[in-house]
Amino acid sequence: MKNEIQLLDVVALTMDIPKHNLVRGEIGAVVECYPNDGYEVEFIALDGYTYALLALRGNQLIPLRQKPQRMAKLTIPATIFVNQPVEIMTAAEHPLQAISA
Repeated sequence: MKNEIQLLDVVALTMDIPKHNLVRGEIGAVVECYPNDGYEVEFIALDGYTYALLALRGNQLIPLRQKPQRMAKLTIPATIFVNQPVEIMTAAEHPLQAISA
């Protein structure tokens, strides 16, 4: 299976791009896909400021995707309790621990 880069993928640079002050490992997001392995990638600072937006080739990027190791055995819907105390427990103390064993 080919690991193709897709629109909105988070990617990392595989090489330095000194002309734009970018170094290998910087992380950006694919905002456009072009024919012939071209991608428009946006690099954003922690404050939300875009510090670089440029077209790159696929060999200059690597997609950062986390693939699940296995499917979940149990799904529990998330519920938000406003103004409720939070109880902190270890995984071994969790009441559902017996189910996952």
